[in-house]
Amino acid sequence: MEKHTTIQPVRFAADRMLGRLTRWLRMIGADVISDPAIDGAAILSRARREGRITITRDKRLRTASDVIWLASNGVAEQLREVFERHPQFSQISMDANDRAFTRCVGCNTPLRSIAREALASRVPPFVYASHRNFSCCDGCGKIYWDATHRARAIETLERIGVDTQRIRTGHVSA
Repeated sequence: MEKHTTIQPVRFAADRMLGRLTRWLRMIGADVISDPAIDGAAILSRARREGRITITRDKRLRTASDVIWLASNGVAEQLREVFERHPQFSQISMDANDRAFTRCVGCNTPLRSIAREALASRVPPFVYASHRNFSCCDGCGKIYWDATHRARAIETLERIGVDTQRIRTGHVSA
């Protein structure tokens, strides 16, 4: 009998300087907390309580063993740094394939599939007419569908070395 193991999403805590990176990591399926109201030391403390790896640009935290300190300013370079320096890069790659587009990029809540018919009045008419698969966030109410931003995101991930073959063949689902 084959035993299946459920892989939990990679869990990070990103400081307030990394808003764009936070959204990108959530897009590929990582569970990333971030709070613009708290400083680096406070996010590090919360990350340690919750068993998360802290990602920061705060130079004061760069020597901590459970911190990924980023030197880059651009989000693509920051993603590359996280992938190169995270001890379980293969799990991030797996998350990118198995969990991509399953978390709200705004609030980090897992998305759930929603029937197209339930959205007739909640999305623009041209979106409703041209798309079949939708997901929604129960945390903030945002609606997601496959669109050109998805293709551009996949291209960016490929440029930094993420294997996206299974992402390309799938659709938005929760």
